[in-house]
Amino acid sequence: MGVGAQGGVTVEGAMDKGAAKLRTRRIRLTTWGVSLGLTVGLVTLVAILQVDAYGGMLANGRRQLAGSAGGTVRMVDQDIDASLGPLVALRNAVTGADPGPLHMSLAEVQARHPELPTFVALDAEGGVLACTSVPLMNWRESLAAPRHDALGASVGVVVADAQDGMPPTIRILVDSRVAKPAAFGTLIDEARVRDGMSHSMMGGSADMAVFSLDGRRFAGNHDDLAASWRGPVPTPGANGQYADDLRIYAWAASARYPFAVQVSLERAGIFDEWLHQARSSMLATLALVLLLNAFAAVFDRAYRRQSHLLDALSRSTRHLGDVQRTGHIGLWEADLSSRAIAWSGQVHEITGLPPERVDGRQGTYFKLVHPDDQPALVAWLELFAKGDGPYEFEHRLCRPDGREVQVNLRAARITNEEGKPILAGTISEITALHDARRRLRDTDRDLAASEAAYHQLMTRMPLPVIIVRNDRIEYANLLAEERLGQDGATLVGRHAAEFMDADALEAMRGGAPEGSSVTGWLNPEDGMPFEAELALSDYRDSRGRGTLAIVRDVTQQRRYEERLNHQATHDELTGLPNRRALREKLEHLVRQSQRDGSGVMVLFIDLDHFKFINDALGHALGDQVLRDVTLKLGDVLDGLGHIGRFGGDEFVAMLPFTCSPARALDVLPRIQRAIEEPLEVGGTMQRLKCSIGVAFATRDGSDADTLIRNADTAMYDAKRSGRHTWKRFSADMHATAMARLTVLSRLSGANLDNELALAWQTQHAGDDGRVIGVEALLRWPSAPGDLGTPDKLVPLLEETGAIVQIGQWVLREACRQQRRIAAMLGPDCRVAVNISAQQLVHVDLVAEVRQALAETGASASSLELELTESAFMHEPARAIRTLHELRAMGVSIALDDFGTGYSNLTYLSRLPLDKIKIDRHFTRALLEDDVDASICRSIVFLARSLNLEVVAEGVETDRQRRWLLDEECTSMQGFFFSRPVWLEELGQVAHELRQT
Repeated sequence: MGVGAQGGVTVEGAMDKGAAKLRTRRIRLTTWGVSLGLTVGLVTLVAILQVDAYGGMLANGRRQLAGSAGGTVRMVDQDIDASLGPLVALRNAVTGADPGPLHMSLAEVQARHPELPTFVALDAEGGVLACTSVPLMNWRESLAAPRHDALGASVGVVVADAQDGMPPTIRILVDSRVAKPAAFGTLIDEARVRDGMSHSMMGGSADMAVFSLDGRRFAGNHDDLAASWRGPVPTPGANGQYADDLRIYAWAASARYPFAVQVSLERAGIFDEWLHQARSSMLATLALVLLLNAFAAVFDRAYRRQSHLLDALSRSTRHLGDVQRTGHIGLWEADLSSRAIAWSGQVHEITGLPPERVDGRQGTYFKLVHPDDQPALVAWLELFAKGDGPYEFEHRLCRPDGREVQVNLRAARITNEEGKPILAGTISEITALHDARRRLRDTDRDLAASEAAYHQLMTRMPLPVIIVRNDRIEYANLLAEERLGQDGATLVGRHAAEFMDADALEAMRGGAPEGSSVTGWLNPEDGMPFEAELALSDYRDSRGRGTLAIVRDVTQQRRYEERLNHQATHDELTGLPNRRALREKLEHLVRQSQRDGSGVMVLFIDLDHFKFINDALGHALGDQVLRDVTLKLGDVLDGLGHIGRFGGDEFVAMLPFTCSPARALDVLPRIQRAIEEPLEVGGTMQRLKCSIGVAFATRDGSDADTLIRNADTAMYDAKRSGRHTWKRFSADMHATAMARLTVLSRLSGANLDNELALAWQTQHAGDDGRVIGVEALLRWPSAPGDLGTPDKLVPLLEETGAIVQIGQWVLREACRQQRRIAAMLGPDCRVAVNISAQQLVHVDLVAEVRQALAETGASASSLELELTESAFMHEPARAIRTLHELRAMGVSIALDDFGTGYSNLTYLSRLPLDKIKIDRHFTRALLEDDVDASICRSIVFLARSLNLEVVAEGVETDRQRRWLLDEECTSMQGFFFSRPVWLEELGQVAHELRQT
C-alpha cells in the first residue's frame, strides 16, 4: 500500500510538471508571435504609407511639370505676340525701299521696343535691306516659314539654329504691303527665353527646354547643349507626359507657333526629398520595432526565470507535503530550566544526525548552528522570558555531512502536563524556500534593470517621447524636455493639459491601439505653440497602464501645404484670389444668397488704356500699377465683398447685399473715384480710369461662370460706349455678343461666296432718270435674326475687325460683276464700292485695288470708291496719299454721308475727290425742316465751288427730286428711282425706267 501510493503520487507529479512546461512553452511562443505580428504589421503599415507618400510626390511632380510646360508655352507665345505689334507698325509705316526712310522707320521701332534685339527689312530673296544691329544674319531660310493671318497681316514664325557664333533664335516675319521690302522681321533670342524660364516657378528645380517641332533645341534654363527632345513627335496644341528610369517628363506644344516645351525632373531628386521626409518615420518605426522586440525578450527571460523559480517552489511545496504526510517536520519540546530537549524521530533527517546521536541536550543542536547565527538564536530564546510567543527564527545549520541548510524554528511557551513551562515547536528545513526568495529578489532587480534599459532606449529616440498616465506626464525623454519644457524644470509630474489641446489629451486618456496617431496643438513653456502628430501606443508596467506618445512637429509641413494651396488659388503678382478661387467663392456666395434670400452683385472691372502704360514705361512699372490698384480696390471694398484678379488688368469683385439692387450700385462711383486718384509711376503722375460691367445673381445667372461672363459682356459694352463708365448686363447685350460670335465664326472664313451677296442700287440723272451709276450694297441672306440688314451687320463687322476681309471680298466681287453691269446699264455706268476706314488703315488699299482689277479684268475708270469722313481721322496724311495713288490709277473717289461726321474743310480741300454724296438724313427732311434744307443747299454750293459732282441719297418723292433740281443737284439715288435689287434684276430696272 505504501509503495503503490507513493508511485501514484510520483506519476501525478510528473504529469503536473509536464503540463506546466507545456503551458510555459505556449506562453513564450504566444509572446514572440504577438511581437512578430506587431512588428510585421507596423513595418507593413509604415511601408504602405511611405510608398503612398512617394506616389503622391511623383503625381504632384507630374502636375507641376505639366503646369510649368504649359506656362512656358504661354510665356513664349506672349513674347511672340508682343513682337507682332512693332512688326505690323513697320508694315503700315514703310511704303518703299528708300534707304533713308527705311532705316529711320526701323530705328524708331527699335527705340520703342528695346526688348527686341533687332529689326530687319528683307527683299523677296531674304536679303537684308536694312537692319538695326550687327552682325547680319542669314534670313533666307526663315523667309520660307509657313504663314498665317494675325492683326490683318501675313505672319511667319520659325525656330532658327545657331549660326556664325550667334545663339539660336525664334524669328518672326511679317509680309510687307509693298513689293520691296518684301518682309520685316525681328527675333527673340535664347537669353530672353532662358531668363523667363529661370524666373518661373520650377525654373530653379527642373530642367526646361524649348524645341522646334522637328526636335531642334532652342533654349533651356540650364546650359546643357546636349539635351535633346525625348518625347513623341509634337503636334500644335498637344501635350503629354512620359518617364524613363532616371527622369519624369512633361511637354506641351504651342497651338499657334512651331515650338514645344519639355520640362523634366530627376527621379533621384524626388526620391531624396521623399527619403528626407520619410527618414524620421522610418527611424521612429525602427525604434518602436526594437523597443517591442526588446520588451518581448525581457518578458521572455523574466518569465523563464520565474518559471524556474515556480518549479523550485513547487518542488519545495511537494517536499513539504511529503514531510507532512510522512512526518518529515520535526517536533521538539525544551525545558527552559533544565535545558533538556526532546526531539521527534524525523529531526535527524533535517539535522543530518543519525538517530542514535540525538541525546536530548540543547548543546547538541547548538553546535550545529552556524557560528554567525548562534548569537541570534540565543537572543530568540530570551524572548520567551518576556512572552509566550509564538516566535519564529530562521538560521543556518551546518550538517555533519558538510552541507549547510536553512531551517525555520517556530515555538511557543506552554505548560506541560506537570504544570511546568516548556517550549513546544517545530523545525523544518527551508533551504529551498530561502533559495527561492533569493532568486525572486534577483528577478526583481533584473526587472528593474530592464525597465531602466527601456527608459534609456526611449531617451535615445530621435524624436520627443512622453508617457502619460492619469493625465500626468510620467516620463519624458531629453528631446521632449527640450522641446516642451524649460531649463531648470522637468516635465515629469506635470499635468498633460498644460502642454496639449483637448483633442490630444482625450486621445491620450482613451488608450490607443498600436500604430494609431492623432494631430493636435502642443503648447511649450518656451516658444510658440506648434502643430504635432502624436504616434500613440499602449504602455504597461508594474505601476499600471498609460499611453506612450512619439511627437513629430508637422508645422513646417503644414506651412508648405498651405503655401502650395495659396499659390494654386492666388495671383502671384497681386496676391488676390485667382480665376479658380473666384469661381469657387462666387459659387458659395450664390448658394448662400439662394438660401437666405439676399443678393450678390458681380463687378467686372477693366482699366482703360492700361496698355499705354506698359508700352511706354515697361511691364515692371505696369505690374507696380496693378499692385497699387489692388490696394485701392481693397480699401474701397473693405468689408463690403471680395476682390480677385481675373487676368491682365481685369479684376472681379463680388459684393453680397441685402438692400435693393439700385442701392447696391452706389459703390460704383466710389470704385471709379478710387482708381482715378493720381499715381506716381516712373517719375510721372498718371490718372487711370476704368470700365465696369455689372451682373446680379440670380437675375443674370445662377452659377459663377455665367455671372462672370455676363459681367464681362457688360464691361465691354461700357468700353464701346466710350469707356470710363459702367453698364448693367441685359439680355440685349448677350444677344449682341452671340451676334458678334456668329459674325466671327461664319464670316471670318475663306468661303465667303456661300454666305454673302451684293445687292445693287442705281444712281440716276435727276432730270430724265437715266442710269449713271450703281452702288454695291452688302447683304447676308442667311444671317440669323436681323443681322442681314446693313444697319446691324456693318457695325458688327467693324467692331470685330472682319470688315477688312469682307471689304476685300466686296471689292473683288464688284469688279468681277462690272462687265455684266456694263452690258445691262451701259459702258459709262460706274460701279461704286464702299470702303471702310479700317481698310484704309490696316491694308495696302492701292495694292488691293490693283490686284482686284488685274484678277477680274475690270476697268479702273468704271470703278468708284466711296469713303466716309471717319476714314480720314486716323493718319490723314497717309489717307490723302493713298487716295492720290488711287486717283492716279483712274479710280474715282466719292465722299459718302457728307455732313454727318466732323467735317474738316482743310482736308476737304486737299482730298482728290470726284464726288460728294449728301446723306439721306438731310434729303429726307429737306421739305419739312428749313435747317436741313439750308444744309443741303450749302453742300451743293460747296461741291460746285470745288468743281465736284454732288449726289443726293435717299430721294423718295418727286417733290424732293424737283427741289434738288432747282438747287442744281442733278445726280440722285433713292427709292423714288429703285430699291436695291439683285444683279439679275438690274436690267429690268433700267428697262422700266426707260419706259417711264
